[in-house]
Amino acid sequence: MSLATQSVLFFRVYREVALVLYAALVEEICNSPSLPYQLATTLEDIGQGFIKLADQVNDELDRRGLLDREVEAELTVEAQIEAFLACTFVARGDPKSDASAKQEGAVLNRTLFEQALRIALTMIHDLPIAQPT
Repeated sequence: MSLATQSVLFFRVYREVALVLYAALVEEICNSPSLPYQLATTLEDIGQGFIKLADQVNDELDRRGLLDREVEAELTVEAQIEAFLACTFVARGDPKSDASAKQEGAVLNRTLFEQALRIALTMIHDLPIAQPT
């Protein structure tokens, strides 16, 4: 596996894991009596840093003449994972919803299962590499 492929996998898994953690932390902080005034600007600074990184990648793709190529939305990794999850839970009638899992004391509820499955599917999915024709 190339360094580029490993890097994309890292960022995809990072997105799946880190954003959930950040959301939980922010929710906890927002519910605390001492909400830091600078939290929103700090999070915005982090987001702007990632936007700059994305712009750098897009600039390089544009320089290589690859930015104009569009991937069909339903063929993206994310779309395929979402379709798989929707099919899995709709086909089974979602017997393990979050509410029923909590009542039964289950360790892995639907939300956690979806999270784990997204990470697993992301890690095993072949990534398309932009190449000139």
